[in-house]
Amino acid sequence: MNLQSVYDRLWMPFTAHQDHADYPPVVMSRGAGIYLYGADGKRYIDAIGSWWVSALGHCNPKTSEAVRAQLDKLEHMSMAGFISEPTLELAEILGELLPKRLTKIFFSDNGSTAVEVALKIALQCHALRGSGRREIVALGGGYHGDTLGAVSAGSIPAFHGLFHERFKGQRFTDEPYCFRCPARMPSPQDCGAECMDSLSKILGEIGERVAACVFEPMVQGAAGMRVYPAKVLRKIFDICRRHGVLTIADEVATGLGRTGEMFACDHAGVTPDIMCIAKGMTGGFLPIAATAVSGEIYEEFKGSRLSPEKTFYHGHTFTGNPLASAAAVAHIKQLVDAGLPRSAEPVAKHFFESIMKFDGHPNISGIRHLGFIGAFELVKDKLTKKKFPAEERMPFRITQKALEKGLIIRPLGDTIYFTPPFNATVEEIDMMFGLTRDVIGVVL
Repeated sequence: MNLQSVYDRLWMPFTAHQDHADYPPVVMSRGAGIYLYGADGKRYIDAIGSWWVSALGHCNPKTSEAVRAQLDKLEHMSMAGFISEPTLELAEILGELLPKRLTKIFFSDNGSTAVEVALKIALQCHALRGSGRREIVALGGGYHGDTLGAVSAGSIPAFHGLFHERFKGQRFTDEPYCFRCPARMPSPQDCGAECMDSLSKILGEIGERVAACVFEPMVQGAAGMRVYPAKVLRKIFDICRRHGVLTIADEVATGLGRTGEMFACDHAGVTPDIMCIAKGMTGGFLPIAATAVSGEIYEEFKGSRLSPEKTFYHGHTFTGNPLASAAAVAHIKQLVDAGLPRSAEPVAKHFFESIMKFDGHPNISGIRHLGFIGAFELVKDKLTKKKFPAEERMPFRITQKALEKGLIIRPLGDTIYFTPPFNATVEEIDMMFGLTRDVIGVVL
């Protein structure tokens, strides 16, 4: 195989052309636990869980076995009047884990589509109620996927700005960004969730036109793993409830244990009207997603064949795919049987203590942690929080040097983040942060 010729054909995600040309992708041949292995045999620590999906490590044996067994039974079928046994079992398992209020589950195939489903359900629900509510409000700094509907509700300029101009942008609140608090509060401990006064203002102005508010509960992922307090989440729910606005919790990245609770909304003791989950469902084996909806919303869709306006005309070719469903069943059963995320609290505590040791570095600030999510920001001046000049590409240089040393990390803007699997050992956590410390010592 002429690798250079193949590289030249590839259009890599989230990658500038020149970086693709200068830094060809590393070819991986296998994975095991927290490690990935290159085609040349080099071992890498996957510190980001391959985009946050690897909750039980790579090539988990029980999930592998479940997928292999399903391969000999049924690989795919249309979920239009038919359903496979694994998909039925997955619906049952999710129904036991989800908040009791969320009684209906719509399957799709990735996080973006789970959000698209949620947005369409919210809009159609209000239409069926005879309401004129047709606008969406979202949090500043949010990310909900890369399809156009999801992009319209995202608020990261590099990802979304062009498409807001050429397609559609929604209304956005201030960012719940504690490190650079928009309300200039001294600390999250001292605040009253003032960042969400902006939500109150928006709904005070146009609340009767707003169908739903979509948000990432507790952690804004792509914006830089921004962890915000539970009181901010509770305030979002309180404001939306007062204005009759549906709540859509985008738990694509945070659901199924990543934050230390089964769902991130559990930190605030709240249940949304609609919840989206995806990344944690199969542990990375195959793509599948779910949008869970309250019974009150589904009531609006009940009707006879003579009421076509009540039908939700939405679907995906791979909705409820048997192979993906089998992988999800095996993966989620392991989470439940192992008592996760509670049983991993000692390792999560060590994870937190280890990342906090970076606090003394003069160019590291804004350290945050929740469950098996950890992150910090690179700053040129710790006192003023001044950033490194963009042209220095400091985060990129650090991640490239890390790759040389066998550590896979990716920057989110000026943020370096870590999302290891729940079953990582204390020794593996130490190795991950030890290599990070070495790399930062070289680059900075």
